[in-house]
Amino acid sequence: MAELQQLLEFEIPMGREALRSNHSSLLRVADYCESNYIQATEKRKALEETMAFTTQALASVAYQISNLAGHLLRMLDLQDTGLRQVEANVSTLDQMVNMHIEKVGRREIGALAVFQRLPTSQKIIPPENLPVMEPYYRKPLNFTCLDDVGHGVKDLSTQLSRTGTLSRKSIKAAVAPTSGTLGRVPRVPEPVHLPVIPDEKVSAASSLTSTSSTEGICGFPVANVPVMPQAPPLPGSMSPSAEAREKSLPEELLTPQTAADLPPPLDLPPPLETDELMLPPPPPPDFDLEEPTWAPAQYLEKVVTLYPYTCQKDNELSFDVGTTICVTRRYSDGWCEGVTSAGSGFFPGNYVEPSY
Repeated sequence: MAELQQLLEFEIPMGREALRSNHSSLLRVADYCESNYIQATEKRKALEETMAFTTQALASVAYQISNLAGHLLRMLDLQDTGLRQVEANVSTLDQMVNMHIEKVGRREIGALAVFQRLPTSQKIIPPENLPVMEPYYRKPLNFTCLDDVGHGVKDLSTQLSRTGTLSRKSIKAAVAPTSGTLGRVPRVPEPVHLPVIPDEKVSAASSLTSTSSTEGICGFPVANVPVMPQAPPLPGSMSPSAEAREKSLPEELLTPQTAADLPPPLDLPPPLETDELMLPPPPPPDFDLEEPTWAPAQYLEKVVTLYPYTCQKDNELSFDVGTTICVTRRYSDGWCEGVTSAGSGFFPGNYVEPSY
């Protein structure tokens, strides 16, 4: 490092300063030689003197340049040696760091590999205070708790009772299913009592029925309709609610309609003329039964194109909408082979439909 510092601080600056001083001295020597050659009477002697000065100047400049170049090369060699030394030191430090990391890793691996005896303890610890379990008891199911939720069937028994129709409870009891769900006791439906018609209304209805059966409706004879006999009363007295329902029934539901109360029959339309029953004329015969000249002798079917298509390869067909194609072969990938008036080739099968 001392030699490099000496070269940088003394040798190289002194060589550069010597070159600058020689440059100025050479300029003075050149001026002297030029004036001496012009003023000298003996040109030969002046020329020889000028040549001597020139040789000496060139030798001096060459020596100084060589000395300065040597110092520069020595400086570069010393710097190269220093860089190599620094590189070697850095490499050594890198190796030392790697060795330290490997030692630390091996130490940690060894610490993990050491057998450690864990203290034995009870794995499962039961709770100190167990929750008190309530005894099981069967709760009865309430099947009507969700009747008013949603848009299900509403019970309109009150409205139906106001209009004078039969009670909804009796209808539900009549059509209730005999088989219940699991855990439910099947209910036996209550018997529905037939309405009791007063005697005076029964006699009037029977007389009207016999009269209408003999005379007929609109001049046509009507067969005698047998009157259903009254059902015997059920054992036991009827409940007051049943009697009230029977009294609330209108007379139209209690007495059957007679022939005089029925509306007159509708007028029948007049019979059609024989000319109107004639069938329409048959369609004109199809004269387009001849095969085109370009059609092959054998083909599968005729199809009509639905969309225009431009060929992408040399062996494909190009056609417009409404072109007729005779299909000669179909492939599993959806393509077909056929013949048109323009030639034969392949075409996509989803561009056409059968021609009927």
